[in-house]
Amino acid sequence: MPRRKVELDVKVAAMRESLQLTDAERTACKHNLSKQSMYNWYHKVLEALPDILADDRPGRKPKSKAESGPPF
Repeated sequence: MPRRKVELDVKVAAMRESLQLTDAERTACKHNLSKQSMYNWYHKVLEALPDILADDRPGRKPKSKAESGPPF
């Protein structure tokens, strides 16, 4: 299947729909967590989706200064 450009808002909407907490209370009990903590983390993830799913800039990634050779 050829790679195609998927718009960011489509990616975000699809992931938000697929990440729905269907039974947060059972999951929280299983891991000995509060249901409110689960919802708080869930909303942080939802807010971060646009940044996580944004396409990287094409091309080579710059080397960090620590990895580059001496300037002589």
